[in-house]
Amino acid sequence: MPSTLDDAWAEFVKYLAENPGDPSIGIIGEVISAKQYFYNKYKNAPFIEPLIEERFNKFCSSLGLYNSTFSEDETNLILKIFPQIPLVVKRTLETGIMESNAYKYLYKLNGLEKYVMPFSYTGFLQLFVDKSITSPVFLDKDMEKFVSKFVPHSKLQDINSILNNSTYFLDENNYLGGFKLLDFLKREGIIDSKELKTYSLLKQYFDLKKEIGQLASNIYLVDIDKLKDFTINVLDLTNKVINLDIKKESLYTLLNGVIKTIRIRIESSNKIIFDTVPENLDKLIDSSSDPLKSELLKLKEVIVAASASSKAKSQNNNTTESTTSQKGNENKSTVVSKNDNNTNSTKKHSLITYIILIAILVIVSILTIPYFFVSHKSIEFYMKLKMFKTALKLAEKLVIKNPDDYKAYILMARILEELNEVDQAMMAYKMAHKKRQSQDSLK
Repeated sequence: MPSTLDDAWAEFVKYLAENPGDPSIGIIGEVISAKQYFYNKYKNAPFIEPLIEERFNKFCSSLGLYNSTFSEDETNLILKIFPQIPLVVKRTLETGIMESNAYKYLYKLNGLEKYVMPFSYTGFLQLFVDKSITSPVFLDKDMEKFVSKFVPHSKLQDINSILNNSTYFLDENNYLGGFKLLDFLKREGIIDSKELKTYSLLKQYFDLKKEIGQLASNIYLVDIDKLKDFTINVLDLTNKVINLDIKKESLYTLLNGVIKTIRIRIESSNKIIFDTVPENLDKLIDSSSDPLKSELLKLKEVIVAASASSKAKSQNNNTTESTTSQKGNENKSTVVSKNDNNTNSTKKHSLITYIILIAILVIVSILTIPYFFVSHKSIEFYMKLKMFKTALKLAEKLVIKNPDDYKAYILMARILEELNEVDQAMMAYKMAHKKRQSQDSLK
């Protein structure tokens, strides 16, 4: 590399001597001088090779591995080498088309915004909103910084109007991306009152989803003596979900599974879990709709039946004891025989019910537990079951939890390929490659 620069400088000096009147001499000299500066100061930086070789796209990609920014003076030197940069950013902001995802790293050039003056930001903002909501991984920290640097706050506020006139939030699949976008607007201090309300609803949605997920994971571990308090907690959460003024089908689905398992456990326990029906259960039944309403009704029926059965058994036992005392020893053996038969029958019924319950719990556990313990293996588990949308949600969660996990990006890319989302799959593969290179450079 240094010999290449030295040779270039020698050739330049020779050309200068032979062509003193060439108007391009000054420009060439500035380019070589800029490259020499960067090599002397950043010779081990990831961007130095493509900068010296003037490979623009490779230079932009390498900026993703550079954990700092350039001063305004250094930006001016970079523009000597890559004079097309302002036009690239301007075209991106005017059309909304970012030809390379790596262009977002150009925010690291301090002062570059002074050279970028687009005629309009409308196209960019519309596509920015759409991609952010439909693909949550799009709006990462680097994209946020790109937008903050190159889009003035006065224009960035237009995102509120785009959202106000959209139907994005009618689809639960858009909630995660929408929440990330609104959180960005909130941190930038430009979210309007209407979208702030939406942000609050989405935050409640995800908080409830997290709580229900934790309950679903713990339901198999709850001791039978604590099942009453556990059930009351679930019913309180159900009330919050019902009152949440936003579409929430996935929350209902999670609740259905939890409530169904509670019902089965109560039914097979042969114990009185509730002396009376919980006071808010009837209200929840009235205010809910199917399939949640049906599951709540079944829960009530089990509670009522268990309570009535217990009372009937108590009355029968008292009657039997009284009759046995009156009839004396003659009928005592007959009563004992009947009780033995009833006991055997009850034990047999309980055993069958218990076996069925265990089988159901095993199946439910196999299908649901991986969802709440996000890992590479849980994602691969759902991929093997061809449940690619579920696998994609888990991959997105894993990426949000650990943005440097390149293996998670590879899994996401494979899933997106299965869903025929080729462009997003390519983006995910590129992110995986970038994260892998970043990790390798730290070793």
